[in-house]
Amino acid sequence: MKNKIKEIAKKEIDNFQEKKISRKDAIKKTGYFAVSAATMMILLSNPNKAQAASPAPAAPNKWGVP
Repeated sequence: MKNKIKEIAKKEIDNFQEKKISRKDAIKKTGYFAVSAATMMILLSNPNKAQAASPAPAAPNKWGVP
């Protein structure tokens, strides 16, 4: 059992080391992360503006279902 676990772990490490991306792809992924982080910071710093932009919830009917 332990040998099988060690074998699986070794395969995963080998596969991880083989998965290399180009510099262009790395910069692109970093840019996406930066844009999403900036968007979250803007939304979290002004929650009232974000809340005002969202539609109001529907009023429930007599069965309690909107």
